[in-house]
Amino acid sequence: MGVFMSGVFSGFVYVSQVASYLSSNTLLMNENTQLEKNRLVDYKVHYQTDAEAIVDPQGLDPVRRASEDRRMETLRRLLELRPGERLLDIGCGSGWFGDRCHRHGIDVWAMDIGRSGVAGAKARFPQAAIYQVGDLYFLPFAAASFDAVVLSEVVEHLEDIDAALAEARRVLRPGGRLLVSVPYRETIVDHLCIHCNQLTPANAHLHRFDEATLAAHFRRQKFAIREVHLMTNKLLELGGFPHFSARWPYAVWRLVDALMNKVVRKPAFLCIVGANGV
Repeated sequence: MGVFMSGVFSGFVYVSQVASYLSSNTLLMNENTQLEKNRLVDYKVHYQTDAEAIVDPQGLDPVRRASEDRRMETLRRLLELRPGERLLDIGCGSGWFGDRCHRHGIDVWAMDIGRSGVAGAKARFPQAAIYQVGDLYFLPFAAASFDAVVLSEVVEHLEDIDAALAEARRVLRPGGRLLVSVPYRETIVDHLCIHCNQLTPANAHLHRFDEATLAAHFRRQKFAIREVHLMTNKLLELGGFPHFSARWPYAVWRLVDALMNKVVRKPAFLCIVGANGV
C-alpha cells in the first residue's frame, strides 16, 4: 500500500511538473508571439522614414563631423576615381560624399529612397550631383552606366543583400568598382523605435559583418575583391582624436588609425572594394 501511494504521489508530482512546464512555455510562446507581432516587418518603410531625418553635416558635433570627414575621404581614395568618371552614390544621405567627389571632378548621381531626404541633399549641394529618388533593388539606370558604385552605411539595412549587389553589378561597366562600407562586428539589439513605435534593431541594422561575411556577398555576385580595409578606431574616437587631428595630413591620420587598429582591434567600419569581372 505504501509503495502504491508513493507511486501515485510521484506520478502526481510528475504531472504537475509537466503542466507547469507546458504552462510556462505557453506563456513564453505567447510573449514571443506578441514580440513578433510588435516587431517591425517592413524595413523599407522604416528606412524611408529614417532617410527623411538625415542630419545636416553642419549640425554634427565637432568630433563626429571630423570623423565623418576622414571616413569619406578614405572612401573616395579607396575608389581611385578619376576626373570625368561616373559614380552612383546609393543611399546618398546628406549628399556630403557626392559633393566631395564632385569637387574632385567626378560626375555624380546621388540616390536615396526618401523624397525629402533627397530634396535636402539637393538643397545643400545643388551642383554636386544629379539627384534621384529610387529603390536600390530596382535601379532606374541602364546596364553598364557607371564606372563606380558606392554603398556607404547602407547594406546593413537590407533584407536581401545579394539582390542589391546584383543590381549594383548590373549598372557597373566591366571592370567598374563597387565599394561597400558597413559597421564592423556590430552588436545588434532591438529597441522601440521613436519613429514607428515598433521593435526594431538599433539604427534599423539587420546584419552584423566581419571580413569573411561581407566578402562572401561580393564573391557570390562575381566581384573580384581588390581591397579589404578597416578604419576609424573606436578608442581614438572616444578620446576625441578625430577633432584634434583634423588639421593633420591625411597620411598621418591614416597611419595612426591603422596602427591603433592593429594594437587594439576596435575599428568602427569595414570597407571592401570589388571589381566587376564581367
